Amino acid sequence: MGGNIFKDSASPIAKENIRPTFVEYVRHLGTIFPNKADVFKNFTFVGSSGKKDMSGDLDLAIDMSHFFRDEPFNEKEMGEWGVNYEYWKLEYSNLKQRARTATESMLQWKAFLKILGDKIHGDHLIKVSSKYTNGNMFTLFPQFDRYGQINKFVQIDWMVGNIDWLSFAYHSAETAPLKGLHRTQFMVAMASAKGYTFLHTKGIKNKFNHEFVASVSSEALTLFSNLYGPMSIEDTITYAKLHSYLKNNSSDEEYRSVIQSYLKILRISRATIPKDLEDENSRLAWP
Repeated sequence: MGGNIFKDSASPIAKENIRPTFVEYVRHLGTIFPNKADVFKNFTFVGSSGKKDMSGDLDLAIDMSHFFRDEPFNEKEMGEWGVNYEYWKLEYSNLKQRARTATESMLQWKAFLKILGDKIHGDHLIKVSSKYTNGNMFTLFPQFDRYGQINKFVQIDWMVGNIDWLSFAYHSAETAPLKGLHRTQFMVAMASAKGYTFLHTKGIKNKFNHEFVASVSSEALTLFSNLYGPMSIEDTITYAKLHSYLKNNSSDEEYRSVIQSYLKILRISRATIPKDLEDENSRLAWP
């Protein structure tokens, strides 16, 4: 989901090598954070990982509640992570000075993940990208088959947040040439057209007051139902179902606004244009 960040080093991974690679990845994270090794056993595959013969990368979701037994970012458990509490507060303070719309919690998590990433990168076996968000970390790890390490690497992305929301936002049931991003970015466009921002790891927030209006899947369904028309979880399974839902529940003006935004997102992402939108792509010129 993080795109091809390690394009010069990462390779697609065969379906049969996902499990041994994942097992070794979790085991190795446990050697870096021995007091928190059990946390990584809570990773869940999302996106299209393991659904095809070859996967471009591996997407791992984890509920943020697993990182701390007590209050998030408490000094005692920060020590168990090997994180200097005062250094974390400084990182957080620096982020806060530059932040415009991020919430307190988002900034705290971004600072925490950055420090964890630095510690992981310092181990040398797992490479960590300098790109972070408040809920994402992007890593590169050797691939393993049933016999051991092979001469290939795979990108492994972390998604940290509410597991219900992560499973919803990163769901993928598309068939080639479409990908999971085609489905989720359609909801991004639907939300944007009505004044909302769809954040993959956190939920949906109002663009103007920056308040979150959805942080679990049921709240997203309620929001879209109020904005366009009754929506069920089945309407969100694929791009095709979402497109059909929009056509049946929007005015011509609303439809055009969403499709124009959606096509712009796909162009920026250099993603395939769905066949049923190819004519629209030609007609709706780049803004």
